[in-house]
Amino acid sequence: MSTQITDPNLRRPAPQEKALIPETAKLVAIIVLFLCVIYLIYENFQTKKAIQSEVDGITERLQAFEEDSKLTEASLSSQVAALKEEITGTKSAVVDTKTELRNTAVKMQQARKQTAQELNQALAQKTAEVQAQVQAAKSDADGKISDVNTEVDGVKTDVVRVKADLANTKNQLATAQSQLASVGENLEAAIAKNATELAQLRLKGERDYYEFEFPKKKQIVKVEDIRLMLTKTDSKKGKYNMKILVDDTEIEKKDLLINEPVQFLVGRNRVRYEAVINWVEKDKAGGYLAVPKDKTLSSIGVPIKD
Repeated sequence: MSTQITDPNLRRPAPQEKALIPETAKLVAIIVLFLCVIYLIYENFQTKKAIQSEVDGITERLQAFEEDSKLTEASLSSQVAALKEEITGTKSAVVDTKTELRNTAVKMQQARKQTAQELNQALAQKTAEVQAQVQAAKSDADGKISDVNTEVDGVKTDVVRVKADLANTKNQLATAQSQLASVGENLEAAIAKNATELAQLRLKGERDYYEFEFPKKKQIVKVEDIRLMLTKTDSKKGKYNMKILVDDTEIEKKDLLINEPVQFLVGRNRVRYEAVINWVEKDKAGGYLAVPKDKTLSSIGVPIKD
Protein backbone atom coordinates (compact mmCIF):
# COMPACT_ATOMS: atom_id res chain seq x y z
CA MET A 1 0.00 0.00 0.00
CA SER A 2 1.49 3.27 -1.14
CA THR A 3 1.57 6.37 0.91
CA GLN A 4 0.17 9.55 -0.73
CA ILE A 5 2.00 12.60 0.23
CA THR A 6 -0.12 15.63 0.27
CA ASP A 7 1.68 19.00 -0.25
CA PRO A 8 -0.53 22.02 0.07
CA ASN A 9 1.70 24.11 -2.12
CA LEU A 10 1.58 21.55 -4.89
CA ARG A 11 -2.14 21.47 -4.94
CA ARG A 12 -2.59 25.21 -5.54
CA PRO A 13 -2.26 26.48 -9.16
CA ALA A 14 0.64 28.78 -9.80
CA PRO A 15 -0.52 32.38 -9.73
CA GLN A 16 -0.36 34.26 -13.11
CA GLU A 17 1.97 37.26 -13.40
CA LYS A 18 0.07 40.62 -13.49
CA ALA A 19 0.55 42.66 -16.81
CA LEU A 20 2.18 46.08 -16.43
CA ILE A 21 -0.02 47.77 -19.21
CA PRO A 22 -3.62 46.76 -19.62
CA GLU A 23 -4.65 45.37 -22.98
CA THR A 24 -7.31 48.11 -23.39
CA ALA A 25 -4.75 50.84 -22.99
CA LYS A 26 -2.51 49.21 -25.54
CA LEU A 27 -5.40 49.02 -27.99
CA VAL A 28 -6.28 52.70 -27.48
CA ALA A 29 -2.66 53.71 -27.92
CA ILE A 30 -2.39 51.74 -31.15
CA ILE A 31 -5.59 53.39 -32.49
CA VAL A 32 -4.32 56.84 -31.54
CA LEU A 33 -0.99 56.18 -33.22
CA PHE A 34 -2.78 54.93 -36.29
CA LEU A 35 -4.95 58.04 -36.44
CA CYS A 36 -1.90 60.26 -35.98
CA VAL A 37 -0.15 58.51 -38.84
CA ILE A 38 -3.26 58.98 -41.03
CA TYR A 39 -3.49 62.71 -40.05
CA LEU A 40 0.20 63.21 -40.80
CA ILE A 41 -0.19 61.54 -44.18
CA TYR A 42 -3.27 63.76 -44.97
CA GLU A 43 -1.52 66.90 -43.76
CA ASN A 44 1.54 66.04 -45.86
CA PHE A 45 -0.74 65.54 -48.89
CA GLN A 46 -2.49 68.90 -48.36
CA THR A 47 0.83 70.67 -47.91
CA LYS A 48 2.21 69.14 -51.09
CA LYS A 49 -0.99 70.13 -52.91
CA ALA A 50 -0.79 73.77 -51.70
CA ILE A 51 2.90 73.96 -52.58
CA GLN A 52 2.18 72.52 -56.02
CA SER A 53 -0.63 75.11 -56.50
CA GLU A 54 1.72 77.94 -55.58
CA VAL A 55 4.40 76.54 -57.88
CA ASP A 56 1.85 76.35 -60.71
CA GLY A 57 0.79 79.96 -60.06
CA ILE A 58 4.40 81.15 -60.02
CA THR A 59 5.04 79.22 -63.23
CA GLU A 60 2.02 80.86 -64.90
CA ARG A 61 3.12 84.35 -63.77
CA LEU A 62 6.62 83.68 -65.04
CA GLN A 63 5.24 82.59 -68.39
CA ALA A 64 3.01 85.69 -68.55
CA PHE A 65 5.96 87.88 -67.59
CA GLU A 66 8.09 86.26 -70.30
CA GLU A 67 5.31 86.88 -72.86
CA ASP A 68 4.94 90.51 -71.74
CA SER A 69 8.70 90.93 -71.88
CA LYS A 70 8.74 89.58 -75.42
CA LEU A 71 5.90 91.90 -76.43
CA THR A 72 7.58 94.87 -74.75
CA GLU A 73 10.88 94.00 -76.38
CA ALA A 74 9.19 93.77 -79.78
CA SER A 75 7.40 97.11 -79.19
CA LEU A 76 10.62 98.79 -78.06
CA SER A 77 12.41 97.37 -81.07
CA SER A 78 9.78 98.79 -83.41
CA GLN A 79 9.90 102.15 -81.62
CA VAL A 80 13.70 102.24 -81.81
CA ALA A 81 13.53 101.45 -85.52
CA ALA A 82 10.95 104.20 -86.02
CA LEU A 83 13.09 106.66 -84.05
CA LYS A 84 16.10 105.76 -86.18
CA GLU A 85 14.07 106.43 -89.31
CA GLU A 86 12.77 109.68 -87.84
CA ILE A 87 16.29 110.79 -86.86
CA THR A 88 17.49 109.99 -90.36
CA GLY A 89 14.62 112.01 -91.85
CA THR A 90 15.29 114.85 -89.40
CA LYS A 91 18.94 114.96 -90.38
CA SER A 92 17.93 115.22 -94.02
CA ALA A 93 15.42 117.96 -93.17
CA VAL A 94 18.08 119.85 -91.19
CA VAL A 95 20.47 119.70 -94.13
CA ASP A 96 17.72 120.94 -96.47
CA THR A 97 16.78 123.68 -94.00
CA LYS A 98 20.37 124.87 -93.72
CA THR A 99 20.59 125.06 -97.50
CA GLU A 100 17.32 127.03 -97.68
CA LEU A 101 18.52 129.39 -94.92
CA ARG A 102 21.74 130.09 -96.80
CA ASN A 103 19.79 130.80 -99.99
CA THR A 104 17.32 132.99 -98.06
CA ALA A 105 20.15 134.94 -96.42
CA VAL A 106 21.69 135.65 -99.81
CA LYS A 107 18.33 136.78 -101.21
CA MET A 108 17.69 139.00 -98.13
CA GLN A 109 21.07 140.69 -98.53
CA GLN A 110 20.32 141.40 -102.16
CA ALA A 111 16.83 142.65 -101.33
CA ARG A 112 18.22 144.82 -98.49
CA LYS A 113 20.63 146.52 -100.85
CA GLN A 114 17.90 147.13 -103.40
CA THR A 115 15.48 148.37 -100.72
CA ALA A 116 18.09 150.76 -99.32
CA GLN A 117 18.57 152.29 -102.76
CA GLU A 118 14.83 152.62 -103.32
CA LEU A 119 14.39 154.07 -99.81
CA ASN A 120 17.04 156.71 -100.39
CA GLN A 121 15.42 157.70 -103.64
CA ALA A 122 11.94 157.84 -102.06
CA LEU A 123 13.30 159.81 -99.09
CA ALA A 124 14.89 162.39 -101.33
CA GLN A 125 11.68 162.75 -103.32
CA LYS A 126 9.55 163.00 -100.18
CA THR A 127 11.89 165.61 -98.69
CA ALA A 128 11.48 167.76 -101.74
CA GLU A 129 7.69 167.40 -101.58
CA VAL A 130 7.61 168.25 -97.87
CA GLN A 131 9.73 171.33 -98.37
CA ALA A 132 7.36 172.50 -101.07
CA GLN A 133 4.34 171.84 -98.81
CA VAL A 134 6.00 173.66 -95.91
CA GLN A 135 6.62 176.69 -98.07
CA ALA A 136 3.02 176.65 -99.27
CA ALA A 137 1.73 176.19 -95.71
CA LYS A 138 3.88 179.08 -94.51
CA SER A 139 2.45 181.38 -97.14
CA ASP A 140 -1.08 180.24 -96.29
CA ALA A 141 -0.43 180.66 -92.55
CA ASP A 142 0.78 184.21 -93.01
CA GLY A 143 -2.48 185.05 -94.73
CA LYS A 144 -4.55 183.29 -92.06
CA ILE A 145 -2.67 184.99 -89.22
CA SER A 146 -3.69 188.31 -90.65
CA ASP A 147 -7.30 187.16 -90.76
CA VAL A 148 -7.08 185.78 -87.22
CA ASN A 149 -5.80 189.09 -85.87
CA THR A 150 -8.85 190.77 -87.33
CA GLU A 151 -11.14 188.10 -85.84
CA VAL A 152 -9.42 188.40 -82.42
CA ASP A 153 -10.29 192.05 -82.28
CA GLY A 154 -13.91 191.12 -82.95
CA VAL A 155 -13.78 188.37 -80.30
CA LYS A 156 -12.46 190.79 -77.71
CA THR A 157 -15.48 192.97 -78.34
CA ASP A 158 -17.75 189.89 -77.98
CA VAL A 159 -16.00 188.90 -74.72
CA VAL A 160 -16.73 192.30 -73.21
CA ARG A 161 -20.37 191.92 -74.22
CA VAL A 162 -20.54 188.35 -72.80
CA LYS A 163 -19.04 189.49 -69.48
CA ALA A 164 -21.74 192.11 -69.19
CA ASP A 165 -24.44 189.53 -70.01
CA LEU A 166 -22.91 187.12 -67.46
CA ALA A 167 -22.99 189.72 -64.71
CA ASN A 168 -26.64 190.43 -65.53
CA THR A 169 -27.40 186.66 -65.48
CA LYS A 170 -25.73 186.28 -62.06
CA ASN A 171 -27.91 189.05 -60.68
CA GLN A 172 -31.02 187.38 -62.10
CA LEU A 173 -29.93 184.01 -60.66
CA ALA A 174 -29.41 185.50 -57.22
CA THR A 175 -32.90 187.03 -57.42
CA ALA A 176 -34.38 183.66 -58.50
CA GLN A 177 -32.62 181.84 -55.64
CA SER A 178 -34.02 184.35 -53.18
CA GLN A 179 -37.49 183.85 -54.64
CA LEU A 180 -37.13 180.05 -54.46
CA ALA A 181 -36.05 180.28 -50.82
CA SER A 182 -39.09 182.43 -50.12
CA VAL A 183 -41.35 179.92 -51.91
CA GLY A 184 -39.79 177.07 -49.90
CA GLU A 185 -40.48 178.90 -46.66
CA ASN A 186 -44.06 179.51 -47.74
CA LEU A 187 -44.52 175.84 -48.67
CA GLU A 188 -43.02 174.77 -45.33
CA ALA A 189 -45.42 177.07 -43.54
CA ALA A 190 -48.34 175.61 -45.54
CA ILE A 191 -47.74 172.07 -44.16
CA ALA A 192 -49.26 171.10 -40.80
CA LYS A 193 -47.29 168.58 -38.74
CA ASN A 194 -49.83 168.24 -35.93
CA ALA A 195 -53.37 169.19 -34.92
CA THR A 196 -52.34 172.64 -33.64
CA GLU A 197 -50.67 173.62 -36.91
CA LEU A 198 -53.64 172.20 -38.85
CA ALA A 199 -56.00 174.42 -36.86
CA GLN A 200 -53.84 177.44 -37.75
CA LEU A 201 -54.03 176.55 -41.45
CA ARG A 202 -57.82 176.30 -41.22
CA LEU A 203 -57.92 179.85 -39.84
CA LYS A 204 -56.31 181.16 -43.04
CA GLY A 205 -59.40 180.06 -44.98
CA GLU A 206 -57.54 179.23 -48.17
CA ARG A 207 -58.28 175.48 -48.13
CA ASP A 208 -60.58 172.92 -46.63
CA TYR A 209 -58.77 170.32 -44.51
CA TYR A 210 -60.10 166.78 -43.98
CA GLU A 211 -58.37 164.54 -41.46
CA PHE A 212 -58.32 160.78 -42.11
CA GLU A 213 -56.78 157.60 -40.74
CA PHE A 214 -55.85 154.23 -42.28
CA PRO A 215 -57.05 151.57 -39.79
CA LYS A 216 -54.94 148.95 -41.55
CA LYS A 217 -52.99 148.36 -44.74
CA LYS A 218 -54.64 147.41 -48.04
CA GLN A 219 -57.94 149.00 -46.96
CA ILE A 220 -59.44 151.81 -49.07
CA VAL A 221 -60.36 154.99 -47.20
CA LYS A 222 -62.69 157.53 -48.88
CA VAL A 223 -61.83 161.19 -48.27
CA GLU A 224 -64.12 163.69 -49.97
CA ASP A 225 -64.21 162.79 -53.69
CA ILE A 226 -61.06 160.64 -53.74
CA ARG A 227 -60.00 157.28 -52.27
CA LEU A 228 -56.70 156.43 -50.58
CA MET A 229 -55.07 153.12 -49.66
CA LEU A 230 -52.03 152.47 -47.46
CA THR A 231 -49.87 149.67 -49.01
CA LYS A 232 -46.64 149.65 -46.95
CA THR A 233 -45.23 151.19 -43.75
CA ASP A 234 -41.81 151.54 -42.13
CA SER A 235 -42.33 153.11 -38.71
CA LYS A 236 -38.60 153.10 -37.85
CA LYS A 237 -37.66 155.22 -40.88
CA GLY A 238 -40.95 157.13 -40.99
CA LYS A 239 -41.69 155.96 -44.53
CA TYR A 240 -44.75 154.59 -46.29
CA ASN A 241 -46.27 153.69 -49.67
CA MET A 242 -49.73 154.89 -50.71
CA LYS A 243 -52.10 154.49 -53.66
CA ILE A 244 -54.39 157.35 -54.75
CA LEU A 245 -57.58 156.39 -56.61
CA VAL A 246 -58.94 159.41 -58.44
CA ASP A 247 -60.98 159.82 -61.64
CA ASP A 248 -60.77 156.09 -62.45
CA THR A 249 -56.97 156.38 -62.27
CA GLU A 250 -54.63 154.72 -59.78
CA ILE A 251 -51.54 156.69 -58.72
CA GLU A 252 -48.93 154.87 -56.62
CA LYS A 253 -46.46 156.82 -54.46
CA LYS A 254 -43.50 154.96 -52.90
CA ASP A 255 -40.91 155.70 -50.19
CA LEU A 256 -42.73 158.81 -48.93
CA LEU A 257 -41.72 160.47 -45.64
CA ILE A 258 -44.07 161.67 -42.95
CA ASN A 259 -45.05 165.37 -43.31
CA GLU A 260 -44.05 165.19 -46.99
CA PRO A 261 -46.76 166.82 -49.16
CA VAL A 262 -48.13 164.62 -51.97
CA GLN A 263 -49.82 166.68 -54.69
CA PHE A 264 -52.06 165.34 -57.45
CA LEU A 265 -54.66 166.67 -59.90
CA VAL A 266 -58.36 165.90 -59.56
CA GLY A 267 -61.42 166.34 -61.77
CA ARG A 268 -62.09 167.75 -65.19
CA ASN A 269 -60.58 171.13 -64.20
CA ARG A 270 -57.33 169.57 -62.96
CA VAL A 271 -57.54 170.97 -59.42
CA ARG A 272 -54.44 170.42 -57.29
CA TYR A 273 -55.13 168.41 -54.11
CA GLU A 274 -52.53 167.83 -51.41
CA ALA A 275 -52.29 164.87 -48.98
CA VAL A 276 -49.96 164.83 -45.96
CA ILE A 277 -49.34 161.83 -43.68
CA ASN A 278 -48.35 163.03 -40.19
CA TRP A 279 -47.73 159.69 -38.43
CA VAL A 280 -46.94 156.09 -39.37
CA GLU A 281 -47.17 152.96 -37.24
CA LYS A 282 -46.74 149.26 -37.97
CA ASP A 283 -50.00 148.69 -39.89
CA LYS A 284 -51.71 152.08 -39.87
CA ALA A 285 -51.14 155.78 -40.50
CA GLY A 286 -52.97 159.08 -40.44
CA GLY A 287 -52.92 162.62 -41.83
CA TYR A 288 -55.04 165.12 -43.71
CA LEU A 289 -56.21 166.10 -47.21
CA ALA A 290 -56.06 169.77 -48.30
CA VAL A 291 -58.60 170.88 -50.95
CA PRO A 292 -58.67 174.43 -52.42
CA LYS A 293 -61.87 176.32 -51.64
CA ASP A 294 -61.88 178.12 -54.97
CA LYS A 295 -61.40 175.18 -57.35
CA THR A 296 -61.75 177.37 -60.44
CA LEU A 297 -58.80 179.58 -59.48
CA SER A 298 -56.81 176.53 -58.37
CA SER A 299 -57.21 174.82 -61.72
CA ILE A 300 -53.94 174.47 -63.69
CA GLY A 301 -55.29 173.36 -67.04
CA VAL A 302 -58.08 173.53 -69.52
CA PRO A 303 -61.09 171.38 -68.57
CA ILE A 304 -61.12 167.98 -70.23
CA LYS A 305 -63.80 167.75 -72.95
CA ASP A 306 -65.85 164.61 -73.57
